[in-house]
Amino acid sequence: MNDGDGHPGPATHPPPWLFVLTGTTYGVVGQFTGLVMPYATEHAGADLGAIGWYNALLFVPTFLLFLYAPIVDIGPRRKHWLLIVSSIGAGSLIASFQMKLPDQIGGYLAFGFAAQLISGLVGSCSGGLMAASLPDELRGKAGGWYNIGNLSGGSLFATLAIWMIGHDVDPRLIGVLVAVMMVAPAIGAQWIDEPHRSHVPVREVFRQTLREVGGVVLSRSGLTGIALSLSPVGTSALANYFSGMSKPYHVGADTVAVVTGLGGVALNALGALIGGYVCDRYNRRVLYLVGGTLTAVCGIAMALSPRTALTYVIGVTVYALITGFCFAAFTAYVLETIGKSDRTAATKYSLFTAAANIAITYTGWIDTRFNERHGVEGVVGSDAALNLLGVAVLAVVFWRLGSFGKWRHPAEIANTSGSATAGELPAAVARITDER
Repeated sequence: MNDGDGHPGPATHPPPWLFVLTGTTYGVVGQFTGLVMPYATEHAGADLGAIGWYNALLFVPTFLLFLYAPIVDIGPRRKHWLLIVSSIGAGSLIASFQMKLPDQIGGYLAFGFAAQLISGLVGSCSGGLMAASLPDELRGKAGGWYNIGNLSGGSLFATLAIWMIGHDVDPRLIGVLVAVMMVAPAIGAQWIDEPHRSHVPVREVFRQTLREVGGVVLSRSGLTGIALSLSPVGTSALANYFSGMSKPYHVGADTVAVVTGLGGVALNALGALIGGYVCDRYNRRVLYLVGGTLTAVCGIAMALSPRTALTYVIGVTVYALITGFCFAAFTAYVLETIGKSDRTAATKYSLFTAAANIAITYTGWIDTRFNERHGVEGVVGSDAALNLLGVAVLAVVFWRLGSFGKWRHPAEIANTSGSATAGELPAAVARITDER
């Protein structure tokens, strides 16, 4: 916008904290896969190896998300798409909870798969909204708030759902909980001030999508960003299995619900808030690697500690704090990599989240392969080793290629005159140089 003299004025944008709403809607299905499903299936008699396969199955839709994410880049505004897909996803998840375990495990997983398939678009809508409406210096904070909703809002749902499952509450009441926690935040998100996007024919949207996605993928920053997303670093994969690891540590249902639920709510939020704010001050990729290193330290400590409830409580809560930090750093570096975007923002964002979900799945699958011979110590030790290896390799690659990204994130000034200001030219040159 311009001031009264025609000079560039401060840019307008939604406050970053509003994205806690879109994150909460997205987090419900994610925590169903990561916490509720492992607990429910273990409660029904499944072992950790089988739970690992179930988890991998439910993550498959997230691998393919970028193929159908362009849907939310056309037609209604993304915040309207958010409400549509949240409602459909909630219906699928409600149906899943009506299946009786272990007899109807097929139906349980099928409806869970459908919920994940549809609700993945919630993340696409959220990423597109952040990329299109926020300047670079606020994307770390927005990533922090978004992941407070994603992790903490999702963990609150998991806390209540695990408690209800453990106490044999009527599944229809769990369905009511799903509806409230998925649809209500999506309604609140309609207050996000989304930039208007002009009508463009569908064919042209897909052409533009291919052109812009190709530009990101073929750039140096894009290639290294995808490599970072595909790595085991910062995936926090064990967060998807802790609720199914309670028996070796002699932990009861109420403790699991508190530690992975209420404890996760508070510490995920704190970690995401810290991560989001520091990501607007320092290098986002470096901070993500720091998060991976901290994840490894936590895993090593758990592997060397006795199998007691205290080890479980301390290990899981510290891991939750680090998870919030890592997820905020992930969102921030992805938004930085795709840059200011409007028409194809959701698709470009989904490309990186699809890569990250592949990493979460294979890391968790590898970790759980060590359970049969080495027990839970092998599981957490594997997670630590994969994180350390990834950090070492990526740090060398980024250093050799000069692909650590921005070290500072100065405030942007809106310019509607159509020409670059003197202060914008060096930044533009730097972006072009980095993308060669």
